[in-house]
Amino acid sequence: MNRVSLSIVAVLTILVGSLVGWFLTTHERYEKEITIAYSGEAATNPFYAAELFLEKYNMQVESLSSILELKEMPDTNDVLFIPTKRYDIGADRVTELMEWVRKGGHLIVQARYAQKKGVKTKDDLFDELGVTSNHSFDVLPFFDKLMDELEDEPNDEQTSPAEESDINTDSETNDEGSTQENRWGRTVITIKVNDQVEDKKVRFFSNWWMENGGRYETSWDVQGEKGAHLLEFNIGKGWVTLLSEIDFITNRHLDKYDHAAFLHTLVHIDNTNRKLWIIRNGDSPSLLSIMSDEYYPVVMSFVAFVLFWLWYASPRFGPMAPNPQAVRRSMSEHIVSTGHFQWRSRNRNELLHSVQKALHEQIAQTRPLWVRLSDKELAVKLAKLSGLNEAKVYTAITSKSVERELEFTSTIEVFSKIRKRL
Repeated sequence: MNRVSLSIVAVLTILVGSLVGWFLTTHERYEKEITIAYSGEAATNPFYAAELFLEKYNMQVESLSSILELKEMPDTNDVLFIPTKRYDIGADRVTELMEWVRKGGHLIVQARYAQKKGVKTKDDLFDELGVTSNHSFDVLPFFDKLMDELEDEPNDEQTSPAEESDINTDSETNDEGSTQENRWGRTVITIKVNDQVEDKKVRFFSNWWMENGGRYETSWDVQGEKGAHLLEFNIGKGWVTLLSEIDFITNRHLDKYDHAAFLHTLVHIDNTNRKLWIIRNGDSPSLLSIMSDEYYPVVMSFVAFVLFWLWYASPRFGPMAPNPQAVRRSMSEHIVSTGHFQWRSRNRNELLHSVQKALHEQIAQTRPLWVRLSDKELAVKLAKLSGLNEAKVYTAITSKSVERELEFTSTIEVFSKIRKRL
């Protein structure tokens, strides 16, 4: 290697070394946690964390994607958790579920809400129990999802002192965490479970609540500012637990506050080792039910329009009126129109010649001997026959052209009188 090559290598080594030294002195390595989307089973199952948590405490969990996969009812010692809107559960299925509960089963469901105020959503199970679900604003699912995306929620280690106590949504506080909870309409409620010493702190949406107006008395309830967030009924040998919402046991929120412990209490309400069945998904409501619940005025207006149209388009009594016959114009109108067209087209001489020709043809048929007469002799005969002036008749039968309309009209009158006399 010659000196030039060595010099180039040396310069490059110095530059690279300087660059590495500068980078190491001006930059430092650090770790940062970022939130990424769920993957695997957690991406499609919002209760996957709850299933793993309960299995850790030796509870058998059977997760089904649809109520259709439940070929037969679970054992009467099991728990059936349906965290869906239950649009696919009709009156017959509700009757079957209630019979299963009376034999010892434990049914856990969430309330269903209408998307607009003043519209009552038909719910066969809640109607059977006499429970009504209420909300204080519209577009709740969208609002809930939006808040989940925007809010960085506190965990147990970050809980503020104000959140460790009972939070009143109407009270004013300077604590930032407590204010955020109130702004999103969420309330942390301290729940005393079956008079146990250890309480559970669970966060509910204060704008969703339930009211019991049926014949069954509650064996346990959790009350919020506006109404109940949990209602439990002891029916026969079993239980029915109603929740105002189940957001607190999803993958995103199970680790907050005492949500996991409260879930364990719900499914072990009688302190027995039961098997849990979870119906993760529900079928979408039919288009007819959506239209009747959400767009009732529009549907009724459309029905009224259809009825009015049927009345308007229906057949009337009596025979159908016949179609009027098409009016046919007389031949004289066509002739007059043709004459006017020829006159406007400067074919006046042709019109005059056609009339003169017609006169000679008629003379040949009625007066054959006159055909051999000269024009002057013929004019004398025609003047005597029609009573017209001889000079006027002669002018009419001998004219070669005509320029004025009045002159043409008078000539045609002469021909007309002559032809009537022939």
